[in-house]
Amino acid sequence: MRKSLLTMVGLVIVAAVCFLALFAPYIAPYDPSLPNFSQKFQPPSFRHLLGTDQYGLDIFSRILFAFRLDLVIAVSVVFIGVLIGVLLGAFAGYQGGKTDEALMRLTDIFFAVPALILALAVAAVLGRTLTGLVIALVISWWPSYARLIRGEVLSQKEKLYVEAARAAGSGKGRIILRHILPNSIYPVLINATLDLGGVILTAAGLSFLGFGVQPGTPELGRMVADSASYVFDYPWVIAFSGLAILIISLGLNLVGDGLRDVLDPRLRR
Repeated sequence: MRKSLLTMVGLVIVAAVCFLALFAPYIAPYDPSLPNFSQKFQPPSFRHLLGTDQYGLDIFSRILFAFRLDLVIAVSVVFIGVLIGVLLGAFAGYQGGKTDEALMRLTDIFFAVPALILALAVAAVLGRTLTGLVIALVISWWPSYARLIRGEVLSQKEKLYVEAARAAGSGKGRIILRHILPNSIYPVLINATLDLGGVILTAAGLSFLGFGVQPGTPELGRMVADSASYVFDYPWVIAFSGLAILIISLGLNLVGDGLRDVLDPRLRR
């Protein structure tokens, strides 16, 4: 990965964002949720590095805490989606027959609906909560992992090392977990890394449309939505939040591309 300049740039971006998110309470110069109307719409300055918004909230402080929330959302969605998708996909691929057919038809139903529309519908039912947002995104994301791992398991289960494990008396669970999955998981890891940026973009889109977290919450998409009406008069109010979404998504995608080059040489750039 060190041989790729773009990958190293992505690693630096991701490391910086994680550092800022982890130490946000110590780095942020102001409380991200305490309005100060006497300081509203202040332009960027030494006192407020990125300016203030319509409530007098320091945009730099809010972005630091938004990084923390968006990373929690992205990691939670991808982790739960991978866990559900890998377990169901691996079992269906190894079992075959009606079990495999049932899972594939179930994933077809999910794929028939655009992911953003499905997430919007689920988020509208569950309400404007962090848990509801995560559940809505997980429902949209797990089928792709199930399809991916199922294809890998189908190609692995007929190989000689699996036959040897069966001959040695290993059960289905042991064969899947100890033998097949370790040889099938790399494409899932690559896809999961690339999906972190996609989850952040989708979560920001849901929040912008009013189906994410509550208004006023320091979340990047919510910050853009709350400030959209001031874009022409006070452009810094929305510009830095949008730029933060771009930076974090770009960094995660660059890291995902580098990881793909390392773990799957067939797809190397």
